[in-house]
Amino acid sequence: MAATGLVSRSDTCSGLRSVQLRRDLADIADLIERCFAPTLDASGRLAIREMRVLSRTGLLVWVLGRLSSVVPGLTKGFVWIEQGRLVGNVSVSPAGYENGWIIANVAVEPDFRRRGIARQLMQAALDLIAENGAFAILQVEADNAPACRLYKSLGFRELRTFTRWRRGLYHRLPPPLPGPPMRRVARHEYDRLYALAQSTRPNERGGLGWLRPTTPGALHPSWAGTLKRALTGSRIDYWGIPGLASELDGALIIETRADCLTALVDVLVRPERQGELEALLINSATRYLSARNRPLVIEHPADDPVAVDVFRQYDFRPERTLTHMLWAPPRKTASPARAVPLRNGEEHDP
Repeated sequence: MAATGLVSRSDTCSGLRSVQLRRDLADIADLIERCFAPTLDASGRLAIREMRVLSRTGLLVWVLGRLSSVVPGLTKGFVWIEQGRLVGNVSVSPAGYENGWIIANVAVEPDFRRRGIARQLMQAALDLIAENGAFAILQVEADNAPACRLYKSLGFRELRTFTRWRRGLYHRLPPPLPGPPMRRVARHEYDRLYALAQSTRPNERGGLGWLRPTTPGALHPSWAGTLKRALTGSRIDYWGIPGLASELDGALIIETRADCLTALVDVLVRPERQGELEALLINSATRYLSARNRPLVIEHPADDPVAVDVFRQYDFRPERTLTHMLWAPPRKTASPARAVPLRNGEEHDP
């Protein structure tokens, strides 16, 4: 990896080095908490506590880290050191699909910003990913203009912006709405569900959401996957509104887990029917899950004003709005042919 400014083992100078979990885990936890405190949710605060606990295990951090949902995402990152103090971090971890890698926890202490540290951390991460011929994905607060500018300057492009909406249990149960009949999607109809998802959540625009590409496997679970979810107490229900020509005009994907009270919901509406079915789908999801004492969380594209209005109508509140971005390594090209000079300073390629 071509990375400049690497710090010596003594960490007495300034520069970049790879993460060393036994030395850095507690400092990374402190840095992330200071930099992201306003946006940390319950899971983020839990992750920081877990990092601090593991940092006190000494040599066991490598063993216990394998059982953690947090530490594996920190092992391949980089930190920035200033006179022995950790002031910057970037984490790199496999995305879990295709050849993608996640870049996360890009943080620099406020007193050390505007010095190019974040850019050098990001460049080191991208160099590492490029060596593996992979692509990178990240998500950033939609209103974080400096970070968005940095990522775009490094070659990232926006996929889509998603808002996470939450509805608690303390709201009244809405009355049912009249409309087209809704029924469970049968296994032989999963290809129709996949076609609907492709039309509303194509992968070139972020897929179903963060780390959820739109693939046949995501919408056509295998028998093994279904059995695994049953053994772990998890479940995915598919509800659809039939349309013409054996299509689905709308659908709900509802995931519930034994270890999580909250239900995760996707609301899909065929582009030709947008503005007509959102209220019916959200009404149905709200009634179905409220009757089962399940709060709802919906990750939905922020560029869908109709759905946004319906979410507010049904007492959902926005939690975070994140822009998903993608970076692909530059393609290797053959060495250009030698240019032949012409008169008047012009050139052409032979």
